[in-house]
Amino acid sequence: MPRGPRFLPPAEAPAPMEPVCLVERVPTSGMLRVNPSALRQLRMLAQPLHVLAVFGPRRTGKSFLLDQLAGAAAGSGPQRGIWMRCLSHPTRAQHSLVLLDTEGFPDHEQDDKDAFSRLFVLNVLLSSVFVYNSCGDGDPQAQLERLTYVRELPRRVRVLPECCEPWDSGVLLSTVLPAFVWCLRDVAPDPQLDWELEEEQHNLDSTVSAAPGADHSLTRCIQSTFSCRKLFRFCPPGLDGEWGTLPAPLGPLHPTFQRQLEHFQQYVLSCEPKGTLGKHLVDGTFLAGMLERIVELLGRDEAILLQEVCKELLEATIPHEVEGCRTPSPSGPVLESRGAASATQLLRPDPKVEAVVILQASAASDRGGTGGASAQVSLWDPAQATSATGPICLVENVPSHGLKVNREALVQLQARSQPVVVVAIAGLYRTGKSYLMNRLAGKKTGFSLGSTIQSHTKGIWMWCVPHPRRPSHTLVLLDTEGLGDVEKGNTKNDTWIFTLAVLLSSTLVYNSLGIIDQGAMDRLHYVTELTEHIQAKAAPGAGLAATGDGADFVRFFPAFVWAVRDFTLQLRLDGRDITADEYLEHTLRLKPGDDQCAQAYNLPRQCLRHFFPTRKCFVFEQPARGQDLHQLEELHDDQLNLGFREQVARFCAHIWATAQAKALPGGHIVTGKLLGDLVVTYVDAIRSGVVPCLENAVLALAQVENSAAVEEAMARYQTVRVPWSVLPTETLQELLALHAQAEHDALEVFMARAFKDEDHLFQRSLKEQLDVELSKLCAANEQASHDRCQAALLELSGDLEAHISSGTYAVPGGYQRYLDERQRVVDQYQQVSCKGLMAMSALQEFLLSQDAVADTIRQADQSLSEHDRELAGQRARAEAAEHEAAVQRMAHKAAEQRQQEAKRSHAEHVQQLEARLETERQQLLAEYQRALDHKLKEQEQLLHQGFQDKAEQLQAEIRGLQSQMSQSRRPTCMLF
Repeated sequence: MPRGPRFLPPAEAPAPMEPVCLVERVPTSGMLRVNPSALRQLRMLAQPLHVLAVFGPRRTGKSFLLDQLAGAAAGSGPQRGIWMRCLSHPTRAQHSLVLLDTEGFPDHEQDDKDAFSRLFVLNVLLSSVFVYNSCGDGDPQAQLERLTYVRELPRRVRVLPECCEPWDSGVLLSTVLPAFVWCLRDVAPDPQLDWELEEEQHNLDSTVSAAPGADHSLTRCIQSTFSCRKLFRFCPPGLDGEWGTLPAPLGPLHPTFQRQLEHFQQYVLSCEPKGTLGKHLVDGTFLAGMLERIVELLGRDEAILLQEVCKELLEATIPHEVEGCRTPSPSGPVLESRGAASATQLLRPDPKVEAVVILQASAASDRGGTGGASAQVSLWDPAQATSATGPICLVENVPSHGLKVNREALVQLQARSQPVVVVAIAGLYRTGKSYLMNRLAGKKTGFSLGSTIQSHTKGIWMWCVPHPRRPSHTLVLLDTEGLGDVEKGNTKNDTWIFTLAVLLSSTLVYNSLGIIDQGAMDRLHYVTELTEHIQAKAAPGAGLAATGDGADFVRFFPAFVWAVRDFTLQLRLDGRDITADEYLEHTLRLKPGDDQCAQAYNLPRQCLRHFFPTRKCFVFEQPARGQDLHQLEELHDDQLNLGFREQVARFCAHIWATAQAKALPGGHIVTGKLLGDLVVTYVDAIRSGVVPCLENAVLALAQVENSAAVEEAMARYQTVRVPWSVLPTETLQELLALHAQAEHDALEVFMARAFKDEDHLFQRSLKEQLDVELSKLCAANEQASHDRCQAALLELSGDLEAHISSGTYAVPGGYQRYLDERQRVVDQYQQVSCKGLMAMSALQEFLLSQDAVADTIRQADQSLSEHDRELAGQRARAEAAEHEAAVQRMAHKAAEQRQQEAKRSHAEHVQQLEARLETERQQLLAEYQRALDHKLKEQEQLLHQGFQDKAEQLQAEIRGLQSQMSQSRRPTCMLF
């Protein structure tokens, strides 16, 4: 199995190189030409690469900007094409920084448009950070609109060959492209705008946006193509503040420009290194191979299929392929050649160890520089990842960078191939959330408990444990950062953390202190903002803001559990005892009236009632008294209040018994692999300023998961199909029966994993691959039969050939003796077993090869008259014709059997597809029914409480659901 790259230690890091032309633009043809000398330099880089490419109009100071990054005194050169400078990464040990400086594109778009379009595509695909550099003369929006080459990306580049529709291709493409950074140069200093940009973490969308209705504008195209978009403003760099004047690269700079440059440097140097589709780190050998292949495809004006490019590089750099999956040794295997560092996961996670990050991840820096990896496993040992027993930070909340996925935690999560039950807890800081999560894990310690006024949990922490009640399920506990921490200063990420807890969980626990009063409801304002932060369905032109009133949320939101801690009241209402659930329902009653006060009172209550499919409440008394509260982890159970222990036991029992496996809309069960992809998708959307859209996320995941399903199905087929060693089979029917069983098993594997296979593209791909395998199998079977028959005939005819060579039959009566000897060979051949289905054909070839010999012997036999010779010739021709007819009959029979097999295969695919579609339909109907039951129950309560107008509003949603259910008819299959 191919192994991971062996990166050089710092002592072996390459010395800084002078700029060298990497790609030349040929003026006469506009074609691109790679410089072999520069390729050799690039292949010397055996460390992970951070590739920063700068592209923009002429005379905008691109080279000057790169010189500042490199601390160099000389520019990268004004010549045509792309120039490269390589140096050690300033902030990452054992990493290299590659700077790509591209000649500026002309003012007039028609000048060399194709050539600069190729240069643009090449810059985007090679880089981990793509910088668009322009000057701010006039309208900045107009400067952004000059980057018209971005429209070429969906036409020239695709991720998977199955993506025939431009929208599907764009969705996948945006997940693998680099960060987009716009450097707007030589603009007038504006401290207020600079401060606002810093507050928004330099998000491009906070400053620039497409005009309403401009769905096809270039700005909208950039927003939909690049998932991460940043903007950095720069004043003129010189001390004199003159526009268009560049100081010497190492000369004195304007203080404002210096500060702006520092912010830019901090961001680009903190970005992740260049990775492949499977997020394996790229070294110089892989990047050089990728460069050559892309230039070749651009020259032929062919679409660049990234999956195929990676596959070709894998096959070129790894001399042999070992089937199966072996876990790397703990010591970390190394490569015998740096070429194998180019191994990439071809969008097909290994079915046994699914530890591959496929979508674009805002991940932490790699931690295993020399750790073992393979073409199907990330840079960490999955055995070590899955054996971790404690909590780990899944989503970091970094003040300077916002939310960020921790790659090590992601590998741990994606190694879980079982269905996951995801329980997330949210609430104000210092309310004891972590203690409850530790109890759900069956432990006293795990998630950090704080005993001071400071919040301990930052971001979202994860703990994966075996489910205590459901075999073959993993319980994923998510402990979120406390909301409303006064020490944060900026709490804008609180809503996003709460939103992530909702989107990722199948059960959401909200933890609060005291009682449920109006203050508690006000502190739960995050639930009222969900319609602004979650988009259920993709709408034309949408993506930067959520739309709708959350009517569909109930279909995919988690169950809601309110845990009220340190509860001191008696559960009594109107003189009778009530349950905690009745207490919750009482607090969720609406207040009559339409005035502003009533609306503010009702809004959080309406959201809780409207969004979440089920509600449950648990109240907890104080766990202990006095100073014991500060050391809960150290207290024995008998030192805790008895009532608290009983309440915690009931809470845990309820969660373990009722929390469902996480499912996508439509009912597809989520595994650890899929949950990891969801985390990456949502966090990347949040980081790029886009509202997470569930429909888009599911469709993008379906593309990746369905591709993996095809690969897993083919792996299953290869495992159970007839081994090559047992060929040949005696009959074709026997072979087809073995293939049919293997195809059946493979199809079951595909159906179990695939979902939302629109137009059945992936199943068709599987069918095509299975047909190719059958053709290969039949050809191998025929060849094995032919080889065995030829070997038998060669052995049996040895004496016959020896007599022919010695002239034994060149005597009177020799012809008849020859015929007898030949017939004896045929008779003995018929007695040989296990010849296979080519027995008759091989015998026919043997007899035909003897025709010339027989004719020569017959003509030379002096004992035969002319009449005898004529009769003998006629008999020989008749026998040959009879043998030929027998061969034709067998070929015709084989063709009929193959035709019947094709019909059987088609029927098998249709049958399993119909079964899966019917299952999906039933799951969707059940989802609709749960939502309908919930809305009917809410409507009944509203009517009972006298809210006729709100009940009528809910009736419209009920009618919509009923209409959708009536339209969900039994599916019809048009597979081929």
